[in-house]
Parts: sequence; C-alpha cells; structure tokens
Amino acid sequence: MEVAMHTMLKSLLAVAGIVVATQAGAQITFYEGEGFRGRAFTADGTLWNFEPSGFNDRAASVAVQSGTWQVCEDAQ
Repeated sequence: MEVAMHTMLKSLLAVAGIVVATQAGAQITFYEGEGFRGRAFTADGTLWNFEPSGFNDRAASVAVQSGTWQVCEDAQ
C-alpha cells in the first residue's frame, strides 16, 4: 500500500499546484525529498499556486496533518 500511495503522490505532485483546504483547521506539509525529507512547506488554507513560495515542481512527498485536500498538478 505504501508503494501504491508513493506512486500516486508522485503522479499528483509534479506540483505546480492548486491546493484547496475544504475545512477549517486543515494542514498539509509538502517535502522536497522522498520519505518526508528535505525542505518542507506547510499550508493551512487555500493556496492557488506554489510559485510565490519557491516550491513549484519540487514536492516529492506530502503529509496531511488534518482536513481534506485537493492537490492539482498545474495552477488554473
């Protein structure tokens, strides 16, 4: 299951992304390296584009601390 989830994350997180938190108190952390390693970027609300954060196309793993999230490959 971990391998399948990792594969799915890689597909979803060629991240340029739109991240939408759908409930209050939601939090998600993206990591530059696989296995939750390297530089991290945490979001706790709507983020339409990773470009301003310097994290565009860099996420290799992600951890959802709380909430429900939608992550897209490209900003709209």
